Amino acid sequence: MHRFSGISLLLAVLACAGAVQAQPGGGIEWAGPPQVCRLPVGPASVDVARGTMRAARAACATPTAQFAVTYTGFPAEAQAAFQAAVDTWACQLVARGTIRVDARWEPLDATTLGSAGPYLVRNFPSAPLGDTWYPAALANEIAGRDLDPSQPDIEARFNSQFDAWHLDPTQAPPAGRYDLATVVLHELGHGLGLIGAPTVDNGRGFIGDVGGTRGAYIYDRFTEDRLGTAILDASVYPDGSVELAAVLQQTVRFDGPAVQQVSGGPLALYAPPRWDDGASYSHLNETTYPPGTPDGLMTPFLTRGEAIEAPGARTCGLFSDLGWVLANECAALVGVRPTVTDALTVRLAGGNPFEQRTSVRIEVRVRQRVRATLIDPMGRTIRALADREVSAGDVLTVDVDGRGLASGVYLVHVVGEGGEATLPLVRVR
Repeated sequence: MHRFSGISLLLAVLACAGAVQAQPGGGIEWAGPPQVCRLPVGPASVDVARGTMRAARAACATPTAQFAVTYTGFPAEAQAAFQAAVDTWACQLVARGTIRVDARWEPLDATTLGSAGPYLVRNFPSAPLGDTWYPAALANEIAGRDLDPSQPDIEARFNSQFDAWHLDPTQAPPAGRYDLATVVLHELGHGLGLIGAPTVDNGRGFIGDVGGTRGAYIYDRFTEDRLGTAILDASVYPDGSVELAAVLQQTVRFDGPAVQQVSGGPLALYAPPRWDDGASYSHLNETTYPPGTPDGLMTPFLTRGEAIEAPGARTCGLFSDLGWVLANECAALVGVRPTVTDALTVRLAGGNPFEQRTSVRIEVRVRQRVRATLIDPMGRTIRALADREVSAGDVLTVDVDGRGLASGVYLVHVVGEGGEATLPLVRVR
């Protein structure tokens, strides 16, 4: 068994770099750039049963997100495995802009498979929650523009000297090998937002690394103890307290509306009794979501011979709660219809999650009558949003007023003559 080490890279944004920059004239704050921190190799373990792999893994005919990867040092086989993971995520999320990844194949410590993590940004235009760090790719999507084209959204490093890689993304890994495409799929999940701020140092818990960048991430807004008390509730778990350290090393859960919709309850996070840098808190629980299961993708350990083709339903629900719009397999697993059809495309135009207002952009390819309604996850209509004839090539912008709505997941259901689509929204207060 080998530990995934993607979280260590983002924590290095805080512990190793800790740089915070304000964008001129905008008040936008950035954290980065990340650096790699090392993690030990876990104990060897038996191989898991291996299933057959689809040749294209979880790729789709029409990706709904565009990734641009700058590869440095990758041999052709390793690049193909990395690209297979990229293509998978490109079919699970919707992004209007390009998600830029800086990927390097280089010698790392012998105990490190690789790592990846996002640049962080907060207080950007249209940010649903103030003073909250968002991964750059998600912040760009919410803002509707690239907030900083000069830097990548995600940085990734993988060990060119590791001698047990399986590099063919079209085949199941043989005994004793670690599947690179699965590792990259996991690491990109951290880069896209499955990452939190808290850490434990000398028996005290901190929202952010000691002496580094402080403040909650969007992920932290959904974490709680076993009784449902928010980890960020300073009246119960003050920053820098032994109480916060204690709960981070007991039972921690991720609880959001989309996760509730998928699993009927919170997700168990990895919280061993002794804080484990790079593994604790920012992973799903290894015992609850064991090797060989789809939601085992985002646990902290990878077993030899284990290959996961795509994120599972609970992981997809978590990303929906963070604010990503889902597509294809993820959308189906969480219970929403595709946002792209042959006749129309439905995209987010405002913030998600949102507090007061947000908006949805409907791009029409052929003239048709378009009806949009706001519904709850059970399919019950909350209110009509639009009902009109739209010409080919036109764009219909639909406003969603959050006033009077309880916190939770809602769906914008769009029906046209050439198909229908559903876009999930999260109302927060």
